[in-house]
Amino acid sequence: MKTFLIGALMLFLMPMVNAQNPYEITEQNMPYNKMATSFTANIIGQNESNVYYQWQKFIEGHQGKTYLVSANEGNVEFESEHVLLPMLGEKSVILHSRFAPNYSENGVLLTLWIELPDGSYYSSKTDEDSAQKIKDWLLKYDQQLTNIKFKN
Repeated sequence: MKTFLIGALMLFLMPMVNAQNPYEITEQNMPYNKMATSFTANIIGQNESNVYYQWQKFIEGHQGKTYLVSANEGNVEFESEHVLLPMLGEKSVILHSRFAPNYSENGVLLTLWIELPDGSYYSSKTDEDSAQKIKDWLLKYDQQLTNIKFKN
């Protein structure tokens, strides 16, 4: 009877432990600009230096160059110039990215903002279809890091 109760309790509590899917990209308004969107990926099981290095290689695959902007108490910020994103019509954009330890300290949070050629920031409010494509693009990067193959 004890085993049954413990098993039932574990089945009930397991979904609460893993409530957030680590392979999901969250989308938020930027705090100082409500018409701009940021995207955050929770990259599990990777050390920060590998994530930075692979990010630079990933951006180079889109014709961009990445520069370190700041490194402060676990938060590292990069700026990537001349990045050609297929989901935005191959426009040359600037990506602003911030890397920080995730909340459970078993991976890295990658937050991304997209500066458009006119100096404004990308907003999912103007094109929801491209927002999903940006999320898929970030998932592709995450999958490259973790070598996870998803079935369609």
